[in-house]
Amino acid sequence: MAEVLGSCEIKKVSVSYKKIHSDVPYSEEVVQNCMQETLNFFYFILRNREDTDFILKDVGTLAVRGTEVTMAFCEDFLLSLNKSTYAVEKLLTCYLEWV
Repeated sequence: MAEVLGSCEIKKVSVSYKKIHSDVPYSEEVVQNCMQETLNFFYFILRNREDTDFILKDVGTLAVRGTEVTMAFCEDFLLSLNKSTYAVEKLLTCYLEWV
């Protein structure tokens, strides 16, 4: 199922702990527990309407301030997307519609 915000589509996807586990030196159980605790904590913050910054290493910072949510991307991350015109266009389109 997907939610639509303007012309930007947000798709709900299942998390593959096995795929993530294969890329890190931790057991699948540790990966699953860490991810679940992170999501639970983020949900708690949103539910209580607390301001927070959610830092995604090498990607950027998702900032929640009241009802405002902004994403500041790392320059290196954006430059790496330069190889995919579609991804850059989609990000810019979404950004322009949200501002």
